[in-house]
Amino acid sequence: MRRATAVVAALLILLTGIPAHAAPSVSVRVDPTSKSSVGRDFAGFSYEKDRVGARMFNARNADLVRLFRLLGPSLLRIGGNLVDMTTWKPDGTGGKATEVTPSDIQELAIFAKATGWKVVYGINLKTNTPEAAADEAAVASRILGKDLVAFEIGNEPNVYVKTWPEYEALFSKFADAIRAKVPGAKFDGPGQANSSSWAEDFARTQKDRGVNILSTHVYIAKNTEADITKMLASNSSGRLPNISAAMEKAWSANGIPQWRVTEANNYFHGGADGVSNVQAAALWSLDYMSGVAARQGSGINFHGGTSTQFPLHYSPIRYDGLNPVGVQAVYYGELLWKLAGPGAYHAASVTGADAVTAWGIGNNAFVNNKSAAAVTTTITLPAKARNASVYVLTAPALDSKEITIAGSKVGKNAKFTPRPKNVKVTGTTTTVDVPANSAVLVVTR
Repeated sequence: MRRATAVVAALLILLTGIPAHAAPSVSVRVDPTSKSSVGRDFAGFSYEKDRVGARMFNARNADLVRLFRLLGPSLLRIGGNLVDMTTWKPDGTGGKATEVTPSDIQELAIFAKATGWKVVYGINLKTNTPEAAADEAAVASRILGKDLVAFEIGNEPNVYVKTWPEYEALFSKFADAIRAKVPGAKFDGPGQANSSSWAEDFARTQKDRGVNILSTHVYIAKNTEADITKMLASNSSGRLPNISAAMEKAWSANGIPQWRVTEANNYFHGGADGVSNVQAAALWSLDYMSGVAARQGSGINFHGGTSTQFPLHYSPIRYDGLNPVGVQAVYYGELLWKLAGPGAYHAASVTGADAVTAWGIGNNAFVNNKSAAAVTTTITLPAKARNASVYVLTAPALDSKEITIAGSKVGKNAKFTPRPKNVKVTGTTTTVDVPANSAVLVVTR
């Protein structure tokens, strides 16, 4: 009986050219209208403040410069837990992780120039004084110049400041001191940990006082709860979409120039090996960026680098000491996103599969297939095109670290040689195959 079935299958393929178990058909229709836009700095990084004093950011770190350039130009946020444990040392010699000096900021500024990235610069709030904060801000503003986007005062203040009135008074004291020394200084905030409860009040009271980024920090849960299935489901309900919706509401009601997730990743306290650094995390990061863009957010700074507190398994770039040794899952997600370029964000409808999501940027389309089966996807684009290049982000399994984009890994020196497949577009329609547990980007021309 098995032999007869195999013969029938072989005959079917021979006569029709269609495999006996053809991939399920999925239809994606990208909405031609849009209410959001994606800028070049949407996919950014967040690093601990002590990495500045440690001199991780210097233009002589050639491989790191190349990895930033491959993904950028974008936005580097300096902060993290260690911002509130790092001391300003105006007369220090520099090169110490426990403090930041003018020469350390000079190294950061040269790195920013070399990579083309802008900086959100974090300043200690928890164990600092307004006077010292203002002194550091004045030096940072002078050295970073136009590459400084905003100051972030403290990290996740709701962890150690329990009420909004208490935080408002403390923030205002520091911000006023900084503005006195840096007229026209810009700020982001409130940057709460996994919460948006202060966003409305912060936007309302600070919108005319120099705030240009309404910010939040969001993770799925603690790393002891790390789980691939839960991670992939976190973009459809719960904390991530709920906070994005609240941030959009606070931003739109108060006229702040932008709202942004200035620190994020999958599971806090560094994530978990085998969950935070595998293919599933790359697919998760794509859906998370799509969800923030759909809510008119200006971007996400994925946390990474190294930390003296715990291993950062989720870091987009892997390090040995201060030197990069490769990239991981979230970097691949950010890179696929970047390959679409800037443009209008378009929502998309999907029929034929529950574990497939889709969206568009400009006239390009993403299809994110988190199911265990390959799918053949017919895509209706927002506008007409003639041809397209298809970049496939794939790996042998969801828990695999062997990730590629269009057949290429990213080397520690940023070597990346993708070989996208060319497909024809008929009017606004094209058809692409999306492997199981993979994502594709269709770039039209």
